[in-house]
Amino acid sequence: MRDKELYKQILGLQTPWTVTEVEVSMTAGEVTVHVEHDSGVRPTCSHCGTPCPGYDQRARTWRHLDTCQLKTLIVAEVPRVPCPTHGGVTVTVPWAESGSGFTALYEALVLDWLKEASIQAVARQ
Repeated sequence: MRDKELYKQILGLQTPWTVTEVEVSMTAGEVTVHVEHDSGVRPTCSHCGTPCPGYDQRARTWRHLDTCQLKTLIVAEVPRVPCPTHGGVTVTVPWAESGSGFTALYEALVLDWLKEASIQAVARQ
């Protein structure tokens, strides 16, 4: 299995999202996974699901679970759409909640840690 396909499976991505590049930096101790929205598929409003033409993209980065002890980051240009009902909104990504800098899987891990340790101990991790 190739690295792009592996991360597509790990993140559970489906059309219109795809992994376009995986960068491994052993010196930085990081893996950066670049994800893109297929420009041929109309994005939808994150509130009502109405397909809308994208008018621009917003660069975002999310912290994901470590991969082979390497800090893993998800990077994507997320489309914004002019919904006739809700105005300009950023589309929803399948790997994270709106407004979060962490993937849903990373947030779940932190919540599990918080059940076992203090906030200060978890913050150090």
